[in-house]
Amino acid sequence: MPAPAAATEENRLRSGAPIRSAEIAHIGPLGKPVGAVVAAAKVLRALHASARPLNASEVARAAALHRGTAYNILRTLQAESFVGYDEATRTYTVSLRILELAYGALRRSGLLDIARPLMHAVSDAHGVSVYLSKVVGPSSLLLLDWVGAAFQPDLYVTVGRPSPVPAGASGIIMAAFGNSSHAELKALFTRVAWYQKPSFSEFLALVSEAKQAGFAVDRGTMFQGITLISVPVLSPAWEPLLILTGAGHAHDLETEALEPLCRAMQSAAARLAESVRLLRLE
Repeated sequence: MPAPAAATEENRLRSGAPIRSAEIAHIGPLGKPVGAVVAAAKVLRALHASARPLNASEVARAAALHRGTAYNILRTLQAESFVGYDEATRTYTVSLRILELAYGALRRSGLLDIARPLMHAVSDAHGVSVYLSKVVGPSSLLLLDWVGAAFQPDLYVTVGRPSPVPAGASGIIMAAFGNSSHAELKALFTRVAWYQKPSFSEFLALVSEAKQAGFAVDRGTMFQGITLISVPVLSPAWEPLLILTGAGHAHDLETEALEPLCRAMQSAAARLAESVRLLRLE
């Protein structure tokens, strides 16, 4: 018999019954999801999304789980060193041990072997920092790696940090080569911050130029005194997979220095695009 409609989340997790179709639409033909694993992923996402440590009740609310279920998952993840626990405040955070998994994924992706030498070549030849980001949706980029001298030794150059778009040169590239409509872009554009934010019509003009040129340049409007150059790494279907961004002090990147830098970055992006089949980007 089918489970009654009023079955609780915890009962479904304990019984191993599949969770609601809306929650597993992304799973497709991979098979029946394991409820306890799905719940553990919810707990980790809740901790990751929070700006502060959370207690078990807060995790349960954020993850939409029964408190007892959330508590047991937290204790299990703590025992496996993926979650840290503060005895004084009785709160939980994602453990730095997670970085071991992240590094393993990055190493096996092939990016360190293929992308980093290309990034170093551009950085060394043109005196800029080079950042590699993965497109993770129409409104976000994930910083995977960077080489060179960081201009802001803070959140902006933290590997693994998602960045909202469309902002700066990378945001222009996302808009130029992505599939978002003007209405969707405008809604996203209103939520992002620039140092000197252009009007939406000015932004669209920059998007049109980038689509024609194959690169985007931001001269200090995203970060004061910093020039950014971004180029896309496209899939065989002409969709943006990765974005390379070069960054340098504005006074070092006048027109005569920008042109060879843009060519070098486009060449590096083309080399990466040729190697896409060797990369593991999921």
